[in-house]
Amino acid sequence: MNIDALCAAVWEAERWMKQFNRKEYPGAFRRYGEKFAPLYVQAVQEAENLEGLQALADDMLDALERRWKRRWLGRGALMVDERQMIVSFLSPMLLEQPDARCGRLAGMLRQRWAERWPKQEYHITTYEVLCSGFRTSILGIDVTGSPLDPARKERGGT
Repeated sequence: MNIDALCAAVWEAERWMKQFNRKEYPGAFRRYGEKFAPLYVQAVQEAENLEGLQALADDMLDALERRWKRRWLGRGALMVDERQMIVSFLSPMLLEQPDARCGRLAGMLRQRWAERWPKQEYHITTYEVLCSGFRTSILGIDVTGSPLDPARKERGGT
């Protein structure tokens, strides 16, 4: 398995995170999955067992860390961006896969990350939960449930 190809799903954070908003996220998430899910499904199949999945998670985190260390300035910002990419795109994509080993890999990445960088711990969740968290606001004022919210009727409003 090519660790760099798997890590590209995180390294391309700038491209994908620009689309992490209420309107663009569903399409971006679908395209992200089309691009990276086959690589991860193949990788977990090659890993075969829990020890293999743990080694895969460690290899990925090693590769991410090597990239951070090569960066002279902005290491912390890069780490935060890539962690956000794992939370917003990679982990939900892995949880969506029919092969349960993909979900286990998401959990192992989270666990091993927390062991290495406990102050930078993150949590994982599903695509549906992330989508439900987007707020509708105008000038910072939440208008969920207001006449300006097009989804109001779907939630039982008038």
